[in-house]
Amino acid sequence: MSKVIAVGCGRYDLAAVTIKLEAALEALGGIHHLIPRGSRVFLKVNLLTGRPPEEAVTTHPVVVQAVAALLKDAGMEVVIGDSPAGPFTAARMKQIYRVTGMEAAAAAAGVSLNENLEAAMISHPQAHRLKQFEMMTAVQEADTVISLCKMKTHSMTLMTGAVKNLFGVMPGLTKAALHFRFPQLADFAHAMVDICEKVNPVLSIMDGIEGMEGAGPSAGTVTPAGVLLLSTNPHQLDLAAARWMGISPDQVPLLAAARERGLYHPGDAASVPPGGAMTTQWVSLTPEAAAVKPFQTPVIHEPDFLRRYQQVPLLGPGLAAVSNRWLRPRPVVIPEKCISCSECKIICPAAAITMVNRRPEFDLTKCIRCFCCQEICPAKAIEIYRSALLKKMAP
Repeated sequence: MSKVIAVGCGRYDLAAVTIKLEAALEALGGIHHLIPRGSRVFLKVNLLTGRPPEEAVTTHPVVVQAVAALLKDAGMEVVIGDSPAGPFTAARMKQIYRVTGMEAAAAAAGVSLNENLEAAMISHPQAHRLKQFEMMTAVQEADTVISLCKMKTHSMTLMTGAVKNLFGVMPGLTKAALHFRFPQLADFAHAMVDICEKVNPVLSIMDGIEGMEGAGPSAGTVTPAGVLLLSTNPHQLDLAAARWMGISPDQVPLLAAARERGLYHPGDAASVPPGGAMTTQWVSLTPEAAAVKPFQTPVIHEPDFLRRYQQVPLLGPGLAAVSNRWLRPRPVVIPEKCISCSECKIICPAAAITMVNRRPEFDLTKCIRCFCCQEICPAKAIEIYRSALLKKMAP
């Protein structure tokens, strides 16, 4: 059973973060116990979109710089990268690296940013859902991968952590297409676990100094969480993170899929109480790694029968339209916030969005409720609406 190391850290101070990461890595046996000297390491950060570090949408550059510098000093060749939501182009990556602080972090640590935009299809015969998928060539060429994720809520998967972070090894809009391929949440969760198992990160690190609650992963509220989490098992790390955030692991689809496949033991949830109580699997190195207030989570629940019959084919077009509008959560635009950028239209895997008078309109008969539109919106102009009837059926 893999340990989860928790180190309390209340601010993004490079020296303090470095010291705490060094101690955490030693508690896991030391960096060379995990990664041989001279290895090419792909540092898979969360760069969902081009937002500044203080918005807590992406992995903070101070944590990235500290990890990258420790790896370089240990004799590793380090490449920092991700494939954000939306198009995967050189111009867009340059802008995202700059805005998120990755450009400065890489320069300060003396490591590289990934500029290789190529990808190739790989096979995964052991997968439960995703037997083959496109993966960034830079990830395939690495000797090992570290998932350096951000502690956030998520409007589709409830939370995002070490496992969901690895969705970004798929290039550009192929990620959006996967939502369309697996519209049912349980299937999508298994696909995420398939990707994680194929990538097989040697180490997962979660930046939880500041996290995001509410309408994550991009439209939520910054909240202090005061912790860095490390583990060699990404599922175990996500389990610990859920408990830290005050989220029941049973409610997290990716954890449910991992547990179904025996990737962590069902009893592990009980052994990681909220607030960092100590067990042999949950190790706190600092007294300030203590309880935080539970994260506010996005409310996206809908009745199970409507999730199972997403297109409601048996109801006929009239009742299906009523169901789509009043019995299912749906995206709505806030006109005064919309900047008419069309990012939502570009990313929509179901082609359910058209721009009318420079504002998005949603075809709810096509919408698969992946909420990629809300995730990508740079102006926080899309919200998830639940009718009063839906709230009664699924509080």
